[in-house]
Amino acid sequence: MKVGKICLLFFMSASILLAGCGNAKNKKGEDNLVGNDKDDHGCIASAGYTWSEVRKDCIRLWEQGVRMESVADKANTAFIVFAPDSLQVELFFSNDQPNEILDRRSLPVGGYAWNVEDDDTKNVRQENGKWTISQRGNLIYQQADEDK
Repeated sequence: MKVGKICLLFFMSASILLAGCGNAKNKKGEDNLVGNDKDDHGCIASAGYTWSEVRKDCIRLWEQGVRMESVADKANTAFIVFAPDSLQVELFFSNDQPNEILDRRSLPVGGYAWNVEDDDTKNVRQENGKWTISQRGNLIYQQADEDK
């Protein structure tokens, strides 16, 4: 009789656990399947893809961008992604800042910098072989060492 109660308790526990193994649903009531998380542009975030406005394509930042580290806090990173013609650069930040798109400008001393016209809020340029992002003259991000 005792064995019967143990078996009954085991089967009841197993059925409760198995009942919770159904497919999870997303907000639209669809099954949450791997790769079923496309955004408005068709980019699959679970596969590492995000939309790049300057590339007009879904990209993986670590494949297409240049990884930058914050000078103040190495935990904060950014990626810079260049348009195919290099006339624009898109900035992707890790700390929930919105992306920014900067335009290429010729420097009086030669070379280029990317910024917003008549606004020196952020500047992207290459200095001593490394990409940098500065804000109002202060260095805020520099190219991560492994991406030299």
